[in-house]
Amino acid sequence: MATTPLQPIVSGVSLTTDFQDIYIVPSSLDGAGIDSAVFNNYSASSANYTVRLIQSGASSELNEIITSKDIRAFKNDLAPAMIGQALVIGGIIQAKASANNSINVNITATLINT
Repeated sequence: MATTPLQPIVSGVSLTTDFQDIYIVPSSLDGAGIDSAVFNNYSASSANYTVRLIQSGASSELNEIITSKDIRAFKNDLAPAMIGQALVIGGIIQAKASANNSINVNITATLINT
């Protein structure tokens, strides 16, 4: 098994008010372990974000690891709840914000190959 640490898997994705898939573990990998995640609020007012990690099955509140986390205007959040989480082949990271194009996200991960 080979691993490649600190690979950007999500770069500058702007969140909308609907859940969107921001990363799906491709079939070419065995999995991905999240090393860091930064959510930036570029708007002039507070906003919040929600993140779901879906290993399999349907997206629901049961997949949420961060729910409506507030970020003040022009600040960021390092999302410690995401650090150390792992996804298998086909695993999905979904996220949304309280306002369109107010928050963007960057995530790095250790990619796992056989």
